[in-house]
Amino acid sequence: MPATVVYDAPGEVSVRFDEDAAEILVTWTRFGDETVFKACLDVQADLVGSGRARIVIVDTADSTGVPSAKDLDHLTRFVFPRYREGGLEAILTVVPRSARTKMGAMRWVRSGSMWRFPMYEVASVEDARAVIAEKHARSSVS
Repeated sequence: MPATVVYDAPGEVSVRFDEDAAEILVTWTRFGDETVFKACLDVQADLVGSGRARIVIVDTADSTGVPSAKDLDHLTRFVFPRYREGGLEAILTVVPRSARTKMGAMRWVRSGSMWRFPMYEVASVEDARAVIAEKHARSSVS
C-alpha cells in the first residue's frame, strides 16, 4: 500500500503514513506556525498511540525557521509521552541544510533522547530507511 497523506499544510509541512512499513514521513518546509506544528504532531501521536506507526522520519533538509519554545514544550510534555506509550521504535531526523534550523532541531533530538527511544540524525530519507533496515528490521511472523 502506498503512503497516504494524513496531514498537509501547504508551504509548511506534509505528513505521509505508510501502513505497511508502520512509518510516518514528515516533510517540513517551514517552521513558525504553532497551530500547524501542534496539529501535525498530534496526528503523528495518534498514529503511534494507536500502534499503527512505529517509526517517524522527520525530513527537515530544506526547511527554514525553527520550532518555538512553546512548540518544543508541546513536543516534550504531550507528544513524546504518547510516543513512548505507543511503542515508538525510533525517530530519524534528516539534518537541515540551514544552520539556524539545525540548531533548533538539535533541541528536539536532545529532549527526545530522555524518553528512551532511539533518535538518529541522517543526511537523507534514503539514509533514514537504511538505518531502519539495519537497526529496526522486523522479523516476519509465521
